[in-house]
Amino acid sequence: MTLAVLAAAAYAGIIVWACLLSTNVLALTIVLGVIGAGQLVLVLLRGHEELLGPALLFAGCAYVLGLLVGRHALDEGAPLVAAGLLLCGELTTWSIDERLPIAHERRVRGARAAGVGALVLGGLVTAGVVVAGSAAAPGGGIGWTLLGAAAAVVALGIAARSALRS
Repeated sequence: MTLAVLAAAAYAGIIVWACLLSTNVLALTIVLGVIGAGQLVLVLLRGHEELLGPALLFAGCAYVLGLLVGRHALDEGAPLVAAGLLLCGELTTWSIDERLPIAHERRVRGARAAGVGALVLGGLVTAGVVVAGSAAAPGGGIGWTLLGAAAAVVALGIAARSALRS
């Protein structure tokens, strides 16, 4: 149950941030957040795993709406939003897995927690590098170009590794 609460808290944090960004269309942002939250609740309480993707999509759409309508060219909080979406998805999936009638050893849970933590931290760092690179002035030199290319490679590597694990 703790995992479900943490997943819901991560989701709520994203929606709150989206609402802070989109004060001009706050009602629409809240509607998107509530629809997604309803789907997340169905996933967490009933185990409808097929609704996890759409729930995260609604949170992402609420955030993007805040960026577009709030006229934010670049949001320094984007890495935290990305990490929050990743954390919410991982904790939700873990919460569903805990319902299986299989006895887990404490070491397995600890290893999974460490893996999720490393994945979220790696995603946060990678997203931070990408945001920092995009905030740099155009024509910042070869160093910034190489840093941006490295960040793209790391981001693709993390995505590929995550896809292979699924």
